[in-house]
Amino acid sequence: MSLPRIFVPSKLISNQKIALDAVASRHILYALRLHVNDPLVVFNNTGGEFEAVISSVDKNIAIISIRKFFVRNNESSLSIHLGQGISRGEKMDFTIQKAVELGVNTITPLFTEHCNVQLKDERLKKRLQHWQSVAVSATEQSGRCYVPEILPAQVLTKWCASAVLASDLRLILDPNATNKLGSIAVHPSSVTILAGPEGGLSNKEIELAKQNNFLPISLGPRILRTETTALAAISVLQAKWGDF
Repeated sequence: MSLPRIFVPSKLISNQKIALDAVASRHILYALRLHVNDPLVVFNNTGGEFEAVISSVDKNIAIISIRKFFVRNNESSLSIHLGQGISRGEKMDFTIQKAVELGVNTITPLFTEHCNVQLKDERLKKRLQHWQSVAVSATEQSGRCYVPEILPAQVLTKWCASAVLASDLRLILDPNATNKLGSIAVHPSSVTILAGPEGGLSNKEIELAKQNNFLPISLGPRILRTETTALAAISVLQAKWGDF
């Protein structure tokens, strides 16, 4: 049985004791029911993970002893940035969770013409924090040592032309496209994917993406749900150019 893995967003040093934050402490003490002297694994985006053990508990906060560091590189050679039209409730959570498990590196939530989710100010801030926590949990579960970043939400029209999209290949998932992933001859080291929300992307948005060097790609003759589309594309990309 594999050991529980916890992301710790701070510097870690072998033979050091640290206090986990309240969320991580609650998770390992009450959800996982770990006790003093139980082992676990911690990581902090440094390309590996540390053995650790719970040394004590102080007012519901777990104190852990950091032990040996092990280099662990299970990141794909293909860097993937997903621009995902914001979908409702658990559909967006599901897409983020599974995209992280499949190896995506960066996700930008996008407001589109057919986006039916109204998020502003404090609600948007809390939702972004929630999505980042979903990414953290998926990273812990999948054995990755780098947590993908959930970038600030953007309007699709601004995102399409932004400098953050400096990738070798840009793809827009369009059920009416004639191009197939199998027909692409280049071998990119980085790919940006644009996927729509429920209802898909508008014709205007598709044309705008094409003007910004996005190649329309079809994933076959069947209509896929928003929470399926990006995941299917990521899987094919990993099989074609990544580590599947």
